[in-house]
Amino acid sequence: MNTSPSMKNVTGLMAALLLTGGLFAQDLTSPLYTDSWQAAMSNPALHGYAPRGLTIGLPGLSNDLSAENVSYNDLLLTENGQRILDLTQLPDQLDERNYLRNDFTLETIGVGIRGDRFSFGLHHRVRVLGETDYPRDLIEVIARGNAQFIGQTVEIAPLGAATSFHELGLGVSFQASDRVYVGARIKYLSGIADIRTGPTGSLRLTTDERNFALSLEQDLTINTAGTIDFNGLEDIGVNYDLNRIETDDIFSENNGISFDLGVFVDLDDLRLQASVQDLVGRVDWATEVSTFRLTGTDEFTGLDVLRQVFEDSLSFNGALDSLRETFEPTEITTPYRTDLNPTFLIGGEYDFTDRWSAGLLLVHYGRTLQNETAVALIGRYKVLKQLTVGLNTNYRRDSPFNLGAHLFGQLGPLQLMASTDDLLTVFQQRSSSRAGVRLGAALSIGSRRKDPEPRRPRIPSE
Repeated sequence: MNTSPSMKNVTGLMAALLLTGGLFAQDLTSPLYTDSWQAAMSNPALHGYAPRGLTIGLPGLSNDLSAENVSYNDLLLTENGQRILDLTQLPDQLDERNYLRNDFTLETIGVGIRGDRFSFGLHHRVRVLGETDYPRDLIEVIARGNAQFIGQTVEIAPLGAATSFHELGLGVSFQASDRVYVGARIKYLSGIADIRTGPTGSLRLTTDERNFALSLEQDLTINTAGTIDFNGLEDIGVNYDLNRIETDDIFSENNGISFDLGVFVDLDDLRLQASVQDLVGRVDWATEVSTFRLTGTDEFTGLDVLRQVFEDSLSFNGALDSLRETFEPTEITTPYRTDLNPTFLIGGEYDFTDRWSAGLLLVHYGRTLQNETAVALIGRYKVLKQLTVGLNTNYRRDSPFNLGAHLFGQLGPLQLMASTDDLLTVFQQRSSSRAGVRLGAALSIGSRRKDPEPRRPRIPSE
């Protein structure tokens, strides 16, 4: 006997987050490489500080996976060349509640034009944002069945959201003085897919100790767009491929807007900046929308009923007769809105010599379930005119000390950037619960930037 589509949908949030990509991550160093295209993605004021008149942003990516209490290898295994969610060994490692998050960005193309006072930047990228907070008892029931909970009531509802969208951004930077730049960017967002629960909810499963009858107390709302096609229990289509990129999604009816603001100050050897990203951001979902409302208490008989559904992740064969009346959720197709959470950044860098520099970066990430503040202390050395390398130590929630590394190369007009927030993770990605890697490239051509006259002599390098 199999279980209801409602349980499939909410537990599918975990798979949606895990299958979005490998263990790459947003880094804590690129915003301080103020000559780079990647830094301008964090602060639109830096379009006016570009080293040359024309910058062409080339493809790049970043992805940040954080899996509380478990590693990537604990969650996924590979069978026949495909990654499969494996939960059998997981329950013993979990706390009562557990947090899972994945942020993925794929940069495609962009262009920046630096003028005398006004500068502009245009870019496209695809973003996938996801979080879930799930109970250990949910994984226990799925992996080991509900027989162990006879005579008990357990909470099995995960809460969270996963969303993906195209982002088209147009930024402008104004040089207010020789040393001060201010910038703003407007971003058009076009939704690809979305699935989320309400901010609160409950699914309480009780197994009767006399006849093993099961009851499920339901109080949960699930919003979906472009992920579930529900035409009754006989016809359920599920698509958790939040990374899919199709040209007809770029200007879809699921759309919204967000804004970035930034300021940058060049004080010769000292450079300071601050920015906010995704201010008042939102996506309004209007097409392929379904809202499932699960309420009341349903009862049915059988043992280990929730475990068997995972023998075939998308099959409900053999369960229809007993579930048709019991678990048919209430469905409506009312449009809904996803609000993006802003990210705040403040940082500075200081050149001790022509070769040695140090920087400090503070970033606060607003998120749906758990906000996060990260701090990075960065040091770098210009090995050659064309190559800079550096180290950083950084602090994140549940990860108080990490050692990272980064490099920035300028090979003629070609800029290359790579960075990691944790060196150990680079070599043991799938055994880590979080990591930080950023890859990017750009072409920088045209006239050179004219820097202001220095206020004091620079200490010569050795």
